[in-house]
Amino acid sequence: MGKNNKRKRTAAIPAQPAKLPTPPSDSPSSTTLIESEDLECTINVLETLCEFPDELSEKEMKVLKRKVHELYRVMADGSGLGNSLTSKISTALSDYRFTDALIYLFEMYTRKLHPKLGALQRWVRECDATSGADGSPGDLEALKCLDMILRIANMSHTSDVSDERKVLGTKGSLNDKKIGGGGGGMDDNDVVRRKQVWKARENTQGEIRIWEKIKNGTLFDTPPTLPFPNFLPVHHVRAAERKPPNLYDSTVYGSSPGAISLLETSQRTKPSKVDVPGVPGAFVVLDVFTPEECLQIVKAAEAIGWEKDEAAGGSAINKTSILAKNFVWLSDSSFLDHFYSSILPFVPATAPLSVDGNGGGKVRGINARFRVYQYTENQLYRPHIDGAWPAAGLDPTTGEYLHDSSPPEDPLWSRYTLLVYLNGEGDIPKDTGCTTFFLPSDRIGLMEATSVRPIQGAVLCFPHGDTTGSLLHEGSAVGSGGVKYVIRTDLLYEAKGFGQFKPPASVGVKQGGKEEEGIGG
Repeated sequence: MGKNNKRKRTAAIPAQPAKLPTPPSDSPSSTTLIESEDLECTINVLETLCEFPDELSEKEMKVLKRKVHELYRVMADGSGLGNSLTSKISTALSDYRFTDALIYLFEMYTRKLHPKLGALQRWVRECDATSGADGSPGDLEALKCLDMILRIANMSHTSDVSDERKVLGTKGSLNDKKIGGGGGGMDDNDVVRRKQVWKARENTQGEIRIWEKIKNGTLFDTPPTLPFPNFLPVHHVRAAERKPPNLYDSTVYGSSPGAISLLETSQRTKPSKVDVPGVPGAFVVLDVFTPEECLQIVKAAEAIGWEKDEAAGGSAINKTSILAKNFVWLSDSSFLDHFYSSILPFVPATAPLSVDGNGGGKVRGINARFRVYQYTENQLYRPHIDGAWPAAGLDPTTGEYLHDSSPPEDPLWSRYTLLVYLNGEGDIPKDTGCTTFFLPSDRIGLMEATSVRPIQGAVLCFPHGDTTGSLLHEGSAVGSGGVKYVIRTDLLYEAKGFGQFKPPASVGVKQGGKEEEGIGG
C-alpha cells in the first residue's frame, strides 16, 4: 500500500469516536461489539502508523492518540471485562509490584476464583524471578505472593481468611522475617518452614555410584562407538525454531527394543509404593529399575552427548533455574512396557477431577518422550508447576516424529509427572539434589517445604497440569562435588470427552516440527 493510500485510510478516522453498532441478540456474532471488518481496518491503520510514524503529527490524529493511550492503560491495569483479576495479578507481578499483586491474589482467593493453569504457571515464574543465582530465596513479598498462589491453586486447603491483615501484614513487616533453609522445623515466623528431608527407604545397599565411575574413568570398559548401539536420531530442531527459542539445537534419539537390557521379572525385587508424607497425591514406587539398568541409561546419554538448554529471549532469560544438561530419548516399546507394568498397580486407575469438576479417563500408558537430566554442583530447577502434554511417538507409516502421536478419535493426555531417579546415595551429597514440594500451611503467609531424597531406580509420581492438587515443586540444588541424574516423563490418561483435558487443537496437530519443552525435577 502506497503512502497516498495510507493517508486516505487514516484521514477517514472521525474527529469524534463513533459508537460501534451492537449486533442483534440473535446474531451469530452477538458475543462481540466489534465486527471483523472493523477490526481488520483498525489493525491496518495501526500497522500503517507504525511504518509511517510521521503521520501521527497530523492534527486529526489527536483523538486517535488519546484513545490508543486509554486502550494501553486498560490493557496494563487489566480493568477490562472477564478475567480482570487475572490480568491485574499478571501485570503487577511482571512489574514486581508484589504488594499490589498480593491484594489482588487475596481477592481471588476469598472469591474462590480459579485461574487457568497457564496463568498459575506464569505467576510462579514471575515470583521466581526474584531468586538468587544460587537458588536462594529473594524478595519476601514475592514469596508471600507464591504462598497465596498455592492457596488459589488448591482450594481444598482451609485457612482463616477473615482477617485481611494475615495476608497483607503491616507495611515493612516482611523485612523483619527470614527464610529457613536445610532440614528441620523452622520458626513459624518464617515464610518457608522446611521439614526434615524424607527418604522412602533408608537402606541403599546395592546402589551403583555412577558419578564416581565417570570421575574415575571406569564408566565404559571400552570406549563407546558412535552411533551408539540401538540409538538413532529421529528428530532435530534448530535452536531458533524451538518453543521458546533457544541458544542450542535439540535432538531426539529413539531407541530400539533391547537398547536397555532388562533383568527378568523373576530375578527382580518386587516394586512397592510409599506415599510422600504431607504431600497429597505424591508417592514413590521403589525398585522399578535396577541399579544396572540405571547405569545403562546414563551410559547411553554420556556416549551420545548431553545438550545444553538456555532460552534465547523472553522472560525465561531472567531465570537462573534451567541449567541442567539433557538428553532427549524417545523410548522403545519394550522399555515402556516394563516401566508401565511396574507402576500400574500403584497409580490412579482413572484421572482425578479438574478444578472445574471434569474428570475421568482411564490410565493408558507412559509418554515415550523422556528427558534425561544431568544436574551438576549448584544446578537446580526453581519452583514451578508442570504442564500437561500429549503422547509423543513416531508415525507408524512414515517414521516421522510426532509431538502428539495418539489418533484424533482416541487422544491421550498427561495428568501425572513421573521422575525416575537414576542415581542417589554416594553421588548426591546428603540432603541436596532433592525434589522439594511447597504447600500452604494452616497459616496464610507460611509455606511448608517437603524434600524427597532420590533413590536409585525409584519413581516419584505426582499430579500436574489442570488436575486438582497439581503440585508446586523444585529440583533443589545439588551439593558440592555431586551430580544428579533423573528422567522426566508423564503418565497418560484417556482425554476424549473429559472437558479441558482433551488436548487443544493447537497442540494436537500431528506435526513433526512441534516440540515440547521438558521440565526438570
